[in-house]
Amino acid sequence: MRKLILALNLLLLTSAWAQTPYEKALDIAREEWVRFGQQTIDAEGKLVKSGGRENEEDYYLRVADYWKEGVNRELTGKDTHEPWSAAFISWVMKKAGMGDRFSYSDWHATYIRNSILSRRAKDKSFPYWGYRIEERAPQVGDLVGYARKGGISYDYQPVVYPSHTDLVVAVRPNEIDVIGGNVKDSVTKKTLRTDNSGLLVDKQYRWFVVMAPNPSN
Repeated sequence: MRKLILALNLLLLTSAWAQTPYEKALDIAREEWVRFGQQTIDAEGKLVKSGGRENEEDYYLRVADYWKEGVNRELTGKDTHEPWSAAFISWVMKKAGMGDRFSYSDWHATYIRNSILSRRAKDKSFPYWGYRIEERAPQVGDLVGYARKGGISYDYQPVVYPSHTDLVVAVRPNEIDVIGGNVKDSVTKKTLRTDNSGLLVDKQYRWFVVMAPNPSN
């Protein structure tokens, strides 16, 4: 029996060691969502479960971790004028072990742009390649992004612009679940609509890019 227990423990450890950074990112994002009280928005855009808020005592220092460890900025959740959604994604990727491959930034636009440029150049050094939302059905582990203002598209982006990305954590017929930071002041899971082919058709935001692990991964 003791040998069996040791073998099972070894198997669990080996499985953990074998996780890719993409898989670790999913676990980390889900853990943070639970930490913040599982705030949830349904496919209609309705808040169906409230969670902890960025400036509350139990959470503002966790937001400070995202800022400091993700993008090296000295801010906390009490700095409510500073959006921390990109810092959250950067922190998740850094904790997941992306190393120097990911473009850690407090602007989502930085890594959105780099994912698109990397795909065009067939550059496999960047961990994600960016696709038009008409080209790829989001899969678990992908990032999906939208612009917060008009005039931005897959084919036209300035160096920086207001935007947002979420990590895809579940895929079902005609919908996906995504987790992101600073969504209604919390780490939040949203449900987004997809069509029968799995393509993103949610109309509540200006979605224009799906960032998928590059083909070398």
